[in-house]
Amino acid sequence: MTTPKPKMRVFFACTATLAAALAFAPARAAEPAFATAPAKGTVSAVRLLSAGPLEGAAYRAGVEISLAPKTATYWRQPGEAGSPPVFDFSKSINVAKVETAFPTPKHLDEAGTIVAGYDETVIFPLKVTPKDPKAPVTLALDLDYAACGKICLPAKAGLSLALPQSGASPFASVINAAEKRVPVKISGAEAAKRLSLKKDGDSWRLSVTGPGRVQDVFAEVADPLFIESKREGANFALTLFSTGPKPKSANATLTIITEREAFEAPAHLE
Repeated sequence: MTTPKPKMRVFFACTATLAAALAFAPARAAEPAFATAPAKGTVSAVRLLSAGPLEGAAYRAGVEISLAPKTATYWRQPGEAGSPPVFDFSKSINVAKVETAFPTPKHLDEAGTIVAGYDETVIFPLKVTPKDPKAPVTLALDLDYAACGKICLPAKAGLSLALPQSGASPFASVINAAEKRVPVKISGAEAAKRLSLKKDGDSWRLSVTGPGRVQDVFAEVADPLFIESKREGANFALTLFSTGPKPKSANATLTIITEREAFEAPAHLE
């Protein structure tokens, strides 16, 4: 007669005890998600990122657009051509306001047309203010944008992220870096001290005083107008164009990038 081995009885007993313990153990809470899965397009992808829990009265977050090599997407006012991104957060839950910031763009040459945009991965920082700070927040985004390489492709993304109320985000550092790339807004009074605009034919010559040599200038104006900025020596020439009747003056917003800083200033062309 064969006698069962004692070690086998101990193994089966331990397995049964472990199974029973697991059956009655409380379920572990899911780890907070600090990013959505990418919404992939043909030459681009979009994610929502969270910088972490509520800070003061708002959450910090970001919209990341990743681009394939030799592909570009656009700034909020690209210029003569291009389609700016449109952010729609209306489907969000427990959100009073979302403020979207734009990092400084580049001037890009698209088949001879100069546009303002980004030719590498870009994160648009978000400041999300909840209606009730004590209640959970779901940030929902419908995004329309363009991704342009040899051809320009319209793209859409629909994303939703429950903003974590605890934990350390692995995306906090990249959102911090994106926030630092956003130009600082200065007042009209400060702009009057730092900027000089002089009419020169169909253009205005812009000179800037202050620390650091000016590297680039981006100009915004209300539709149907647009402004082309072009370096002329140490200064820049701003030329006003219109798809309709051309006015003699216009209010503009100038984004000025120097060796030391980037700032956004109001300006009046007359």
